[in-house]
Amino acid sequence: MTEDPGLAEASWRLALEAAGDCVWDWNLRDGRVACSENLREVFGDLFAEGEVPDWRDLLHADERREVLGRLEACLDDSLAAFEAEFRVRCRSGGPRWISARGKVVARDEAGRPERFIATFRDLTAARARIDHLQASARLWQFALEGHGDALWDWSLVTGEIDVSPSFRAIVGWQDGRPLCGNDIWPERLHPDDLRKAMAAFSAHLAGDRPITEVEFRLRVEDGSYRWLALRGKIMERDADGRPLRMIGTVRDVHDRYLGIEREKRQEQELARAARLIHVGEMASALAHELNQPLTALRNFSGVALRRLEELGAAGARIREPLKMIAEQALRAGEIVHRVRGFVRKGGLVAAPVAINGVVRSTVRFAEFEARAHAVHFVLELADALPMVQADQVQLEQVLSNLIKNGIDAMSAIPGERILQIRSRLGADGVVEVAVIDCGEGLAEAVRSDPFAPFATTKPDGVGLGLAICRTIIENHGGRLWVESSTARGSTFCFALPSAAA
Repeated sequence: MTEDPGLAEASWRLALEAAGDCVWDWNLRDGRVACSENLREVFGDLFAEGEVPDWRDLLHADERREVLGRLEACLDDSLAAFEAEFRVRCRSGGPRWISARGKVVARDEAGRPERFIATFRDLTAARARIDHLQASARLWQFALEGHGDALWDWSLVTGEIDVSPSFRAIVGWQDGRPLCGNDIWPERLHPDDLRKAMAAFSAHLAGDRPITEVEFRLRVEDGSYRWLALRGKIMERDADGRPLRMIGTVRDVHDRYLGIEREKRQEQELARAARLIHVGEMASALAHELNQPLTALRNFSGVALRRLEELGAAGARIREPLKMIAEQALRAGEIVHRVRGFVRKGGLVAAPVAINGVVRSTVRFAEFEARAHAVHFVLELADALPMVQADQVQLEQVLSNLIKNGIDAMSAIPGERILQIRSRLGADGVVEVAVIDCGEGLAEAVRSDPFAPFATTKPDGVGLGLAICRTIIENHGGRLWVESSTARGSTFCFALPSAAA
């Protein structure tokens, strides 16, 4: 059975018109044009009833050249089909958007076009909806960014992520650089925040949470980390429920976290200050209580020494230990006196002091404890050092603490234990002293700031020794520091201005 060509053409014309398309049939041999009856529905009031003008005369100036160029290319067979979207002028109101598709359906033996058929569809309402959606999106974006939020749009299928200029500004990316999800998370997340952030994403992707909401540190282009607050939600899923697209916001909350850290530090400093005040009160009470027994000890040792004189040579063996007891009692009394003065904010008892004499005196009193721990002293003291203006008792207190710490640091190491003490003339006329042990170095817990109050790794320590030492040295116009600390030992140094400086 042979199909009637006229019936077939009528069928497809009817199908196109039912879909809302207008058919435009142009006979190029005689210039006649035939149009479907819904011409006015597609073009609005551009055409009068029964009128069939040439739509090319109504093209908007902005699209005219390009549309006519495509039509000409289709007619001369350099373009297989004609496709274009353009505006046409209306008799009233604004322009009307038209979508056109066409093709040459007949040519003569020389290849010249004889018949051209095109369909036209009114896109005005669709374009208006698109413009409205785009305007709404711009308003939404403006509102969010004005509130301090940057935007991101992540395709979970391709991995591509589109971010707003404000997001790029936070991270430091150059405009236009293509991005994938892995370029941001988890690649740039701080290691300490990685598990928390990934758990928040996974819970939302699995449907366990209605929204992803998490704060984390993100590495920016200069290598530093900034705190960000992220919110995101899946906006598209496939037929099987798998997530396809996720959009959300990011807010820079770094300053807020810095403020929280400052508040924590201030609270810690206030707590330390309160404890130091309490320590000061206890020190004052202890100094008062210790002063009398120390005075008695000094007096009794003096009486014992005088009676030893009556024994002659028989008392020689215990005379020297008794002298050291008397000296230590005197020194302890001076320390107690200084502690009371320090707590009461009294001034330093400063006088010209020979630093090498302070070192030798302190080492002499520390020899008993050093021998008990199999520690040998090695003194490397420079000659002809200038005097320093200082309180000798307080300097002895500093050196005694550094020496004790050095002895304790070597208590667990095998082999020879040597504690070196060096003195030398430093730059700008300062006098420097170094206490060098061969222990295991500072523990990680105190390595960042070994002079912080109450920082200690000793089971019986309170963490005030080095803090007090630094205060004493700084009150003398000097400084105390850790020159080095490795698994093979630590070097503590302090420098004091010379009396002539």
